[in-house]
Amino acid sequence: MKIGVDSYSFQIALAAGVYDVFRTIDSLGALGVSGIQININGPGGRFLGGEPTDRAHVRRVRRALEAAGFFVEVGGRSTRPEMLDWQLDLCAELGADVLRTLVVFESSLEETVERTERDLAVSLPRARKLGVTIALENHEDVTADELLACLERIDDPWLGACLDTGNDLVLHGDPLDSARALAPRAVTTHVKDQKLVRVGETVYSVGVPLGSGDVDLRAILDVIRQTSRLDRVLVQDTTGYSVRLNPFGRTDLVVPTSSSGRPSYADVPAYADVPAYDDLPAYDSPDALLADGLVLSLDDLGPEQLRAAAAQKDDSIARDVEYVRAAIGAKRR
Repeated sequence: MKIGVDSYSFQIALAAGVYDVFRTIDSLGALGVSGIQININGPGGRFLGGEPTDRAHVRRVRRALEAAGFFVEVGGRSTRPEMLDWQLDLCAELGADVLRTLVVFESSLEETVERTERDLAVSLPRARKLGVTIALENHEDVTADELLACLERIDDPWLGACLDTGNDLVLHGDPLDSARALAPRAVTTHVKDQKLVRVGETVYSVGVPLGSGDVDLRAILDVIRQTSRLDRVLVQDTTGYSVRLNPFGRTDLVVPTSSSGRPSYADVPAYADVPAYDDLPAYDSPDALLADGLVLSLDDLGPEQLRAAAAQKDDSIARDVEYVRAAIGAKRR
């Protein structure tokens, strides 16, 4: 199985102003990985390193990717045809065979699924023509089971799942159960780790290097190997990122509760391996969290701290790649 890296892993370098797409491709090649997912969300084409409309820049990036021998995916957002269509065209220009995107929760699950179905009815013919598979992610707004139901409802060979190994933790779910549900429909992945912490009265899912959080990654990678058709997995190091639980404020999600009235997994057998909310590491402030080596937000870091954190992140990504390589028994490319 091949190993790639999601460019979102370099978000600290981007914030520090030291990210460069060509240096990143070179550095990943030196790690012996086989590909990259380029996240294009945000100003300036974000991790593309230039506007997607700059055809000359896009051609330069493609040449660098081909020279590295990389497989390529694009990370976008939204299923709105006015956005999805030009991102599919960009995939074709870059030589990408997968476009990861999000369904984006609206006022209700039913409305979200119906709108997604209408959107994809417009854009899937373009995906088929270009030979690009659309991958819907179990993001922080829909659960793996809800995404699976959406995929079964639409049921198109050019549509699959982007299995994110940490996101269902944010929606009171078990990431291992989520992997079991989505792996058979997965066309790409985000292999990441997250740690649940309490800061003040709010519970956050905080990005951490692989193998140091609350996600049973080795079990999930076994599920991927055994039940998916994937020939690649993508590392996503989310150190420097965090999100509070249920960020869309969905009232229809079931939250296990403890005797104290706080959300807890303790008395729910299905969540036996997930830390109880009552027993989470607790911090008084983001600064206290930072002192323990965990970053709630990059806004909490000054310029020098960002540059130092970006250098540390390079080392962390290298260790992440080795973690996955050992877990799946892969060799260097």
